[in-house]
Amino acid sequence: MTQTDVPPDLHPTPREPQQIVVAAPSRSLLGTAVQAVVLLLLLSILAAVVLVLFAVVAFVNVPGQVAGGVGSQLGGVAAQASRAVSGAQQALQNATDPNHPPSGLTYDNELASLQVWHVGDGLPGGSEYVLTLQGIKRREGADSPDTALYAVVHAQLRQPRETRLLGQLVRSDADPHDLAVYKGETFRIGHALYRVNWISQDEASLAAGALRHPDAATQSLKFDYP
Repeated sequence: MTQTDVPPDLHPTPREPQQIVVAAPSRSLLGTAVQAVVLLLLLSILAAVVLVLFAVVAFVNVPGQVAGGVGSQLGGVAAQASRAVSGAQQALQNATDPNHPPSGLTYDNELASLQVWHVGDGLPGGSEYVLTLQGIKRREGADSPDTALYAVVHAQLRQPRETRLLGQLVRSDADPHDLAVYKGETFRIGHALYRVNWISQDEASLAAGALRHPDAATQSLKFDYP
């Protein structure tokens, strides 16, 4: 064996190439990054539009009402640009969140129950007055179908007020009066607060929902009978 010869067991063992695994970013992080980039781009566009508008206003040299008109128009353009950016941001959030809440909805009062009364029925509650659905009438020249019909509610005292003189009954007053109630109006009877849901002349009936949280209601009352 010469000096240049190396025993077989002393030959350097070839190393296997190491594989470097790079973890791919999670979808949530990627979605957040894309959302941030798009949002920054939209904000940059909005800022550029606002700067251009201010520059135009600064260089426009028109007196009096003309200047005011130009300023108001530019203000309207800026408002539209702001709404467009807000809409784009909302659309982006909706795209990245499949469980996003709906937008553009208006929420009504929460109802505990829906009561339907026909003509001749008595309305429940009321310790002093008796309330009766007397009729459904149509109003000519109404602006909308919601104001074309109204319900007539008759109210009178349970116990008439009596005036006596020397033990003799001189006068008895039940305080009878009628009330016109339209769709959407709110009224209270006893401890319950009702809001008229619909009125039908064909069915000769009125439907009103009892509010779930009467103490939280802020609408003005058509009438209030304890």
